[in-house]
Amino acid sequence: MRKAYFSLYEIAVLSLLGALVFILRTVLRIPLHIPGHTGIFWVVPVIMGVAIVRKFGAGTYIGFISGILASFFGLGGFHIFDLFKYLVMGVTIDLLTVPFAKHLDNPAVGFILGAAGNLSKMVVNYYIHLTLGVPAVFILIGIGFASLSHFIFGGLGGIISALILARLYKSGVIKRNEKKSVD
Repeated sequence: MRKAYFSLYEIAVLSLLGALVFILRTVLRIPLHIPGHTGIFWVVPVIMGVAIVRKFGAGTYIGFISGILASFFGLGGFHIFDLFKYLVMGVTIDLLTVPFAKHLDNPAVGFILGAAGNLSKMVVNYYIHLTLGVPAVFILIGIGFASLSHFIFGGLGGIISALILARLYKSGVIKRNEKKSVD
């Protein structure tokens, strides 16, 4: 019998964190009218999940779960397309975690992961708009400020997750991803 890639414990943790992304995106609606401002909240569970499980695909799984929930409950006007936004965000964080796996508690690494995740979600959002027929000129007008705000808020969320991870590592709640020496 083939062993599952994620254990039942890991699936439970990742599913709960995926649901937390959806909940944070739904409940913490602050009317700032700045694109990407919610990235400060929802990138934290994704980065935390990647750090806790420490397997490639953890961010993708979280993105899939939160995308399914967002699609099913229809947060935005795109419903099923929300799945792609969150899925790409998870894949992006997974890919960037590979070179930084041992430094997820570093605020600079957290900033990079959070900003990249939030920006990738924005890019997919604009691609969906373009595919659905929104004139490209409107997309180009709004993309400059939106890119900057997604970058900043996603990065701030990544810094928050790095600081939380540093505290969890220090307290021993989560173990670092260190290779064991063979004697």
